[in-house]
Amino acid sequence: MDGAAAVGWIKVMRSRVGWIVGEAQCLRNYRSWRLPKTFTNGDHSMKKLSRREFVHAGVLAGVGLAATTRMPGAGAALAAATPPAALPSTFSLETYAQRSINYFERLVDADGLPYFNVFWSEPAEAAHDWPCLGDVMPRQLEAAVMLRRMTGIGVVTEPRWRSMLFAHLHPHDGQFHRPARSWQRAKVEDAALPLGALNAAALDGDGEARKAAVKMAEGYLRRLQDRYLPEKTFSCFAVKSLMVTARLLGSDAALAAARLLVERHVVRGRAFNPDNTFGPKAHMHGNLKAMTGVADYALTVGDPVLYSRMDALYRHVKSTGTRFGFLPEVVNWRPSDMIASETCAMMDFAGIGVTLANHGHPEYWGDMERLARNHLVESQVRDVSWLQSDDVRPDTQQFTWREIGPRIVGAWAGWSSPNHILAYRETLNAHWGGPELRDKIRLLQNCCGGSGVHALFILWKNAARFADGTLSVNMHLDKRLLEAEIRCEQPYRGALRIDLRQGCAVRVRIPEFTEAGRMRLLVNGQTRSILQHGLRSGSLLGDSWQNEKSGPPAAEAVGNFLELGRFAAGDRIEVLYPVPVVTEEIAVGNPGFRQWHYRVTWKGDTVVRLEPIGNDVKTVWSDFDKMDREVFYGEEGPGALYQREAMLRESSLADAPLHTDDGGLDLWQIAGRVS
Repeated sequence: MDGAAAVGWIKVMRSRVGWIVGEAQCLRNYRSWRLPKTFTNGDHSMKKLSRREFVHAGVLAGVGLAATTRMPGAGAALAAATPPAALPSTFSLETYAQRSINYFERLVDADGLPYFNVFWSEPAEAAHDWPCLGDVMPRQLEAAVMLRRMTGIGVVTEPRWRSMLFAHLHPHDGQFHRPARSWQRAKVEDAALPLGALNAAALDGDGEARKAAVKMAEGYLRRLQDRYLPEKTFSCFAVKSLMVTARLLGSDAALAAARLLVERHVVRGRAFNPDNTFGPKAHMHGNLKAMTGVADYALTVGDPVLYSRMDALYRHVKSTGTRFGFLPEVVNWRPSDMIASETCAMMDFAGIGVTLANHGHPEYWGDMERLARNHLVESQVRDVSWLQSDDVRPDTQQFTWREIGPRIVGAWAGWSSPNHILAYRETLNAHWGGPELRDKIRLLQNCCGGSGVHALFILWKNAARFADGTLSVNMHLDKRLLEAEIRCEQPYRGALRIDLRQGCAVRVRIPEFTEAGRMRLLVNGQTRSILQHGLRSGSLLGDSWQNEKSGPPAAEAVGNFLELGRFAAGDRIEVLYPVPVVTEEIAVGNPGFRQWHYRVTWKGDTVVRLEPIGNDVKTVWSDFDKMDREVFYGEEGPGALYQREAMLRESSLADAPLHTDDGGLDLWQIAGRVS
């Protein structure tokens, strides 16, 4: 079986929950989506389906695809064929984004409203809560736009979420008004998340969303200026969304609102300590989101002091987590042995990291690649074998019990430990919720669902860029641009391949685990030398890869990038380098409390093995629940992470499917002063 056939097999068999979540255009692109004739009105117009009918239609279409897809030379249908010994694929962020389609389309109620809570009860259940409408839904709408631009695949629920968003925008003030329900009180939502969704839709070409975003920013500014609303009503959580509306949609009101928030909460306020650390009861997601927005504001208005503070705060954040991307959900808050990482925080760590790396701090690209390859993608739900569902019990207005495990495949962790999808069994009792939510073990908080895809998009968007006639490869990740296709074989081999579609200059970041003198450059199969400190590579280290004394102009190591020179359309550039296997011991834990120890095996920038060291304690005291609770920092626990032993071996690879980045929806390259 050839490589293309193996890729085809992987595409068709990707779903682990009984229906196809791959690239089948007939199921995914909502603009041209069509059901089998059984589910139409005879003339092929659409008829309204129940949720069960919709899922059944997906299964039928998946079965039809499997029954009609054949491998070259195979005499039987794919469904009956003997699966090949599939090659591993190159590392593609698009692959992980596509896996979330199942979750986006299925973990919703009959109206399309996402559930916020997933509880690890027997049977498991999902429940509506106050964040569902004004928080989870706009996050997932924004993520659906990003997913479509990243993969070319539309999420079926995207237009329904758009309708929900517009249905709750008040015609007078332009704000998102959350109605009262049994699980939520009526409230005017903060603009941060609804405005983010409107921005994404507007920059995707939605003219109505553009007008609504500008109107929301104007109404938000009026609210900020209302002396009867206390300043604590607001925070810097909305600054990034406001800056996108200001910079890319031309809203003066959005810039004025951002300025007010920054002045109140950062310049004059106590959002961050004067020594550029976090204060007491710091929420990592909230602080990082504020930092991302404030950095955008500082770059836009030309405030180097404010920008340098965000850099110092970023370095403080790094000191609280691990090199592979585990960040504590809260800082200086829990007097407890319990610690967990939240996907929302990783999204904002990506946001501030790429902003700083794009604007004067290229040393942070290594942080971003390690985040992408490790704890971010490991935080996506895959193994649900340990969950029980009740597929008979009917849904209520607030709860669902059906197929919870299969429906959350592709979701994202709210409280992961370094080596499990959930760090501990704990309830929501200390935080919020009516009696119907009490004493239930929380498994997922689905604010993280949209945030996981959003994080993938941030890293994908910034992995490589083309500007001013130069291709910059910032992260050694697969990426297709209009100007080039980039493939990387890490962690199996240190090999980066660039196929140019137009002539340009090329620069490639030097991975932190190697150096220019140990890298080899080939152009159309011919070796080119690399200058390091004025010497050709190999002259200091005796590297047998390249000792040429003459030939074409040498590439040059400048800082942490190789400046490779200019090339023509059609040229193939290969950069080869060793990928060392190294081991380190790390610990995570709240200061002054139990530290959980791990042995981490790295192969290049990828964690290939993560082993707990002496984490045999099964229960610890929960300061929230006021009782001992089970924890998962040792070998046993739900959803084991970093099951990557196969990556220690070298292997041939199949190229993962890619989608072209057309340059749109770029929120992290900031032009400069507009104040």
